[in-house]
Amino acid sequence: MKRNVSNLTLAVMTIAVTLLGGCSPAAEEVLLDVDDSGGSVSIAMGQTLVIELPSNPTTGYSWFIESIDEAVVRQEGEATYSPVGGEPNLVGGGGVETWRFTPVAAGACTLTLAYLRVFEDNSTQDTFTIQVTVP
Repeated sequence: MKRNVSNLTLAVMTIAVTLLGGCSPAAEEVLLDVDDSGGSVSIAMGQTLVIELPSNPTTGYSWFIESIDEAVVRQEGEATYSPVGGEPNLVGGGGVETWRFTPVAAGACTLTLAYLRVFEDNSTQDTFTIQVTVP
């Protein structure tokens, strides 16, 4: 009888460890900001790449995708804007644009976002570039 209890305990522990192992995946979101520009990042299938960049749409400037390989990563939804201090229309008041990307397939690409006014030629004020690898 003692042997059966030990085998049962071992079986239950094995199942618990297996189930718990499946509950601890890598972080679902990989967060980057302006300081990460020029670097590289690896994101796994099932993760989301989140990029938060300073923005001030009251000046006419916003971030736009300049280059992306959609066979490797794709944008999820539209970029969102969150004003600092909660005043969305405060002239001169800035905030943060948040972009989300998910992996599509294994590969690597350069993701570049440009901070510009779409209604002006040569208005690019800044760029954010990151080398993205999907293993």
